[in-house]
Amino acid sequence: MVLCAKVPRKNAEKVRQMLAQKDALDYSYATHRDAEFVYFALKRECGLPSFSKYGANLAQIPLVQRSVHPASLYDALVEKLSEEELQMLVSSFDILGDIAVIEVPAQLEKKEKLIADAILQVHGNVKVVAKKAGATAGEFRIRPVKIIAGEKRTTTLYRENGCEFELDINSVYFSSRLGTERKRVATLAKNGESVLVLFAGVGPFAIGIARQKPQAKITAIELNPKAFEYMEKNIARNKCKNVKAILGDVRKVLGTEFEKCADRVVMPLPKDAHLFLDAVFPACKKGATVHLYSFGDSKNPYEETERAILQTAKKAGRKVEIMNRRIVRPYSPSTVQVVVDFKAY
Repeated sequence: MVLCAKVPRKNAEKVRQMLAQKDALDYSYATHRDAEFVYFALKRECGLPSFSKYGANLAQIPLVQRSVHPASLYDALVEKLSEEELQMLVSSFDILGDIAVIEVPAQLEKKEKLIADAILQVHGNVKVVAKKAGATAGEFRIRPVKIIAGEKRTTTLYRENGCEFELDINSVYFSSRLGTERKRVATLAKNGESVLVLFAGVGPFAIGIARQKPQAKITAIELNPKAFEYMEKNIARNKCKNVKAILGDVRKVLGTEFEKCADRVVMPLPKDAHLFLDAVFPACKKGATVHLYSFGDSKNPYEETERAILQTAKKAGRKVEIMNRRIVRPYSPSTVQVVVDFKAY
């Protein structure tokens, strides 16, 4: 039997907060609820009569002892945050290697360390918890992060589809949410193709294709020197002999030596990739496939992207055929990321 505070359900949250402030709650036992009351395990009696105006009394009942490792972030925090705070908590977050990257609502900033420690407790593979510390910005589209728990580093090793990628989340753009797309494009690519991967980052698209299609010839172009440095490391790490990495601006590089050379072009720039289509069409062989990633309005996600493709193709004297289009992921309540695959003739 466990010593508990027995509280009417309507007052349970208020009393729980007061008991937490007195450090009287025993978190090793799960809270119990029945039709009328909520039962909080106590470390000691803690002057419970002072809560009598809330209908609270002492009780002895059997409670379930919690496991050492909570099954979810909610379970880890249910006794430490209010119901309102739990509703604000962003339960989905990115895990890159052994780094969790979370978004902390402004109302929960004072409890960010508590939340981060809970993530470390729930996810045994996570060694670092970082929070998004600003908007994605700058020439290289980097979102700054701040370490709030765990080891003090921003470098990690990320594994995906049988490949390994070393990266620094504070100096390169990388999205784990494109893993399915990277696998899809690698599957579509063919041995013998000449593939251009633009805005290549640390190399996930290029290396994924190279590993699946060792007879393809891949050229990966990246503007960010830090991302380029990691891409070269990752090409070596994954033993890819068929990837050539180039540091430079896509428009300038394509304009020098890539006329009508590509069977396939991948354009995964986080924003405004369509603005580079005028440089891409001259690099495409007749019948080349282009995978263009973009953002669109959630109500009409493809309209702007397809309009840009058709208008730029017309100016370039090329014809296009839309082969596939799909929503890759939601980005915000009003915006989604999409991919449009098309043939250039």
